[in-house]
Formats: sequence, C-alpha cells, structure tokens
Amino acid sequence: MKTHRTHPDHRKNERGSIVIMTAIGMLLLLLMVGLCIDVSRIYLTRTELQNAADAAALSAAAELNGGDTGIDKAVARANDTLNTQGIATKYNVGISSVTFAVNINDDPYMSATDAKTGTTAQNIRFVKVVTDAHSTGLLFTSSAFSNPDWVESRKAIAGSSPRTAGTVCDFFPGAVALLDPNPAPGTLLNLAFNQGTGSSAVLNDKEYIVLEVPNINGNGTGETAVLTAGLPNFCKTLGDNINMTPSSNQNNGPRNAGEGSNTRFNEYANGYGNALQPDVFHPDYNIREGITYQEYVDGSPITSPSTNTQYREAGRRMIIMPIILPNGPTGSVAADGTPLTPSYPAYTTNIRKWGVFFMRNKSVIVQGGGCSSNPLCGALQVEVVRTVGPTSPVVPTATSSSLTLPVIYR
Repeated sequence: MKTHRTHPDHRKNERGSIVIMTAIGMLLLLLMVGLCIDVSRIYLTRTELQNAADAAALSAAAELNGGDTGIDKAVARANDTLNTQGIATKYNVGISSVTFAVNINDDPYMSATDAKTGTTAQNIRFVKVVTDAHSTGLLFTSSAFSNPDWVESRKAIAGSSPRTAGTVCDFFPGAVALLDPNPAPGTLLNLAFNQGTGSSAVLNDKEYIVLEVPNINGNGTGETAVLTAGLPNFCKTLGDNINMTPSSNQNNGPRNAGEGSNTRFNEYANGYGNALQPDVFHPDYNIREGITYQEYVDGSPITSPSTNTQYREAGRRMIIMPIILPNGPTGSVAADGTPLTPSYPAYTTNIRKWGVFFMRNKSVIVQGGGCSSNPLCGALQVEVVRTVGPTSPVVPTATSSSLTLPVIYR
C-alpha cells in the first residue's frame, strides 16, 4: 500500500493563503471599528443638537402669551437657551430659524413678523426651532462618501399642552390648602408638608398634601419622591374630586417630598431604588435660587447646572397645584365666606381652583435627625403666578400666564 504524502510546496502555498486571509480580515475589522467610531460621533452630535433644539423650542413655547410680547420673548429665549445648552460654544452652532403656527400641521410656519400681524398672535400655539447645520468630520469612512463630512441640522416643535377649560394634566400631585383662594400674583408662600392622620386629613392654611395617583400602587417613601419629582399622573378639571394620601410618615414624608421637588434644581438624592435620575426628572435650565418669577421669565440672572446639562428643561420650576380649602372649626369661614369643615373624611375633597406657582428656592431637607420636629422640612417656597377658578378667567390673556405647560410634539 502506498501512503500519500503532501508535497512540501503545497504546505507553503497554504501558509501564504492564511496570511492573505488574515490580512483581509484585519482590514475589514479595522474598517468596521472605524465605521462604528464615525457613526458614534454622528449620533453623539445629533443627540446634542436635538437636545438643544428641544430645549430651545420648549423655552420658546413657554413664552407664548397670546400677545406680541410673547412672540418676541419666544425668539429671544430660544437663542438664549441654545447658548446655555453649550451647543453654541462647543460646535459653533446657532439657531437657523424660529417660526410659529396656529396649528401643528401648518405649512409653512410663519415668521415672528407675520405672527404679530393683526390678531394672529393671540392664536399662536406652536413654535418650531431649527438649528444651523453642523458638519461632523468622518475619520475613517470619508472615502465611502463624496463629502468627507456628515452635515445635518435638527428641529423641534413645541407648544402648549392640549386642554379643555379648567382641565390640567400631569400637575404637581399635591393639593394646597389656602384660606385665601385668591392670593395676589407675587405673593410669597411657604407651603408646609402635611401627611394626614388616621382616616381623615386636617390641613391648616398654607399646607399641602400628596395626592393618590391611579397608576401608582402604594404611598411610601419612593412613591412620594417620584410623584413630587414630576412623574406623569392624570388629568383633572375644576370641581373634580381628588383623593389625598397619608404619604410615608411625618419623619420621612417631608424629606421624600422635598428631595423629589429638588430635582428641578439639579439635586438628586440617593435611594428610592435609584429612581431620581436627571434623564427622567430634568433640572430646570435656570437653577438660581432667590430670583423672582419675573427675573426667571426675563432670563437674568441665570445659574445653569454644572452637570446634567444635556437634560435641562425650561419651565420645570413652574408647578401647577389644585387649591382646596383648609379645615377649621364648625362655623368658621374662608376669606370669601365659604364655610370650612373640621376635616376631610376619607381624604377626599374637590378642586376649588388651580394655582400656578414658581419655586423660588429648593426645599429645605433635614438629614440624620429626620423632619418630624422641623416644620420647614419639605416645605415648598413658592411665588404665586396666578390662580384660575370659577371667579377668574380660564382663557389666558396677553398679560397672564396660562395653565398649560410647554411640551415637545415633534
């Protein structure tokens, strides 16, 4: 029997083939890595441009007030917000256009000048912001394109949230008891946290209590924190019943409510299953404490977050809360003569008015020793912007703030 033997030259040829295949494989791998790097750079830039466009559109929409001044302020705020987002300095990108529309599907959107023509301004509800085009240099895959740069701009459309008269969605889930249900705009209030006890709630003047939310089970520390941080809840209309909840306990409840509220100031407490995160509960674009509502609207002075800047959102310090009557002895009355009740059995009452408030400062948090002995712990330090109810106009005017909140549509 003959044994077949491979000729030595054949083995040499096979070794040469492996070297070639290895070289081709490494080249393909290098190209794939390069493609991943280029795509990552494109998406990183795109995300930052989109975040900037979203923030600019939201801040512009918040300025719409049914008058010419709102149009001018919307344009100014959009440009200012883009600067505070860092895009203007990081990428040398500005705003290409700020345009307006009555209906979201209008085409084209109108310029600021046209939006102020005649009575058009009072019907403007939407703002479109388009950024300048930005070029991202392709490091590894430029040869695959006729242009070695990836060029694109981003746009965002924001407008007031839809509503019927007196209806608000995703409001701050805390009812505030006010003996005077019509506080004047500019009034400063220190709203103390009230947990409620037993099977009923007794609220004093200028106290707030957390509400039950249908899509959340329980009313412990975590639920209180995420609710007051701004977790979307439900819609209610003037006169509707609302249900309060004995939130946590008097030692933890105020701290939980305060830490949730303080996310608006770029302050994120540990705990709560790591639920308080800036990508969910955005910091406001201006976190400067002690400023008035008018200074906030005017955009000066501004203190911007040093971290989590990509998540900044205009209007987060503006909170809308249902107003209810405080409790009092039988025979006592509110400022407008409405009789008070000794308590709210089963934690239930109805919405008397809506209040729009501006958070002047962060909520005071007492660590270590707890909050039960400190009435300021968890308190909301707010300035009254306006109230809306049966005896006040529901439809916003050119000189008053709306109950609607700006939202991104596209």
